[in-house]
Amino acid sequence: MDQNYVAPDACVIEMDPEVYIHNIKELRVSTGDKVKICAVMKADAYGHGIEVMMDPVVRSGVEYISAIDNCEFRIMNKWFKEHNINHVRLLRIAPATKEELTESIINQWDVEEVVGSLEQAQYYSKIINELSQKLGREIIVKIHLNIETAMGRMGFRKVSDVKLTQEVTNLKVVGIMTHLAREYEAPPNDEIATRAQVDLFIDFISQLTLESNVIKHVANSAALVKKKYTQFDMVRAGSIAYGEDKDQFQDPRGVIKPIFHKWRTSVVIILRDVPPNSPIGYNGIQRTRSDKDSTTATIRVGYDYGFPQYGCLNKHFVLIRGKRFPIIGKTSMNMLVIDITDQDLDNQIQLGDEVVIVGKQGKEYISWDEFSDKQKKGITEQYLEIANQCPKIIVQSE
Repeated sequence: MDQNYVAPDACVIEMDPEVYIHNIKELRVSTGDKVKICAVMKADAYGHGIEVMMDPVVRSGVEYISAIDNCEFRIMNKWFKEHNINHVRLLRIAPATKEELTESIINQWDVEEVVGSLEQAQYYSKIINELSQKLGREIIVKIHLNIETAMGRMGFRKVSDVKLTQEVTNLKVVGIMTHLAREYEAPPNDEIATRAQVDLFIDFISQLTLESNVIKHVANSAALVKKKYTQFDMVRAGSIAYGEDKDQFQDPRGVIKPIFHKWRTSVVIILRDVPPNSPIGYNGIQRTRSDKDSTTATIRVGYDYGFPQYGCLNKHFVLIRGKRFPIIGKTSMNMLVIDITDQDLDNQIQLGDEVVIVGKQGKEYISWDEFSDKQKKGITEQYLEIANQCPKIIVQSE
């Protein structure tokens, strides 16, 4: 065997980045061609990896890409230069620090910044003036005004403050936005709250004098399909474009697909004839069944890859040979025990068998929604915990 052989990772997430193009195409069915789409790639593209996702995101035809941290914009800027991309605009959707703004200006990334207060605008203006003097060139930073309508974290509350911001000569207003705070709630709360926010936004901007090409954007992933009145000039497609965190309202046609295809590992140990009431795992918080001997399988996933340490208490299952099996015992750092006592005698589990933690195997399916619900967490939160710790490999979807 080749001495350069490299063993594959014992636990991986299979993903198909090309699915992103499909999802944006389906979202365009709702928005139409006149509404711009901003691809949200914050948090390392929701854990999918910015470097992996840049190509399909740009090829999907989005007009904007947004992120937050400079480590993300460095990758984007480098990718744009290598591929001669100049038709996609960049937007930071959180206030930049002084250092972030400085790096962006010095390197001429042309990142459009979000501004949510007069004080912030004046602060940025001072930084820009200082850099302009040091660099010996005129600097004008494009900004998007964020209007407070219910989120309460970074928006203008006074029309007068916005008008003063518009007078700052080294800031150019190219967009105006707000963020929906309760769109993920169940009906009718979402509708009532969102209508109120949109009405506030419309009333606010009606009191401003804006250039005709200033982009108005409100809709997030939860609203962009089910509430067309939130679409305005542009929508911000975050989790929905990755195929996660969706319900029958956000994806009524059932056409959005997850980029993450499968989270899988394999069986590495099988223990047979385990006596009744045997403790399993640290602290012995769970034991094998009391009525008969058990058979257990140990798999190569633990909380190092994002599996919850007390997942056994939340009745998690995995798929082996197309059948559900419960986990048992506290999750170790690198290993997890499965109770396979009820395996089919004519289809017994073997060492090396694939174990699906999330995804499809045979006719069975464990969704990210099911997995995160057991942890009482949002899908996006769960995605990030796991995707930031677990290696990913690219596959072609079935």
